[in-house]
Amino acid sequence: MVTVLAIPLLLAACSVGYQARGSLSDVPGEMRGKGYPGNSGGGRFALDDREGRLTCDGQTLPPVIFPNPGSCSGEAGTGVVRCSDGREIPVRWEAITCRSWKGSGVDANGNRLDFSVERR
Repeated sequence: MVTVLAIPLLLAACSVGYQARGSLSDVPGEMRGKGYPGNSGGGRFALDDREGRLTCDGQTLPPVIFPNPGSCSGEAGTGVVRCSDGREIPVRWEAITCRSWKGSGVDANGNRLDFSVERR
């Protein structure tokens, strides 16, 4: 039996251990952060540049493509990344496994974002 006090711990455990990595073509170096998978696919992730000047928050929606019934691999969808400098980047993502996904998008100035989220 799960007690009411244990529920927040169980929910927190679901997001522990997911790392996010990305690169933005006009930002030097790799961006890093945490990922938070959604219950029905997609999820959320946060990225920071090395100097901590730019932060980006990505929200990926549940999948709209299900090519392999019974497997997460290949599921895909869309989302948006909003950064602290005001840019919004529409993205497309694809599941690699049930515990990892990758995606990309281009901002209004043609700068490309590539990202991945995976369980450590």
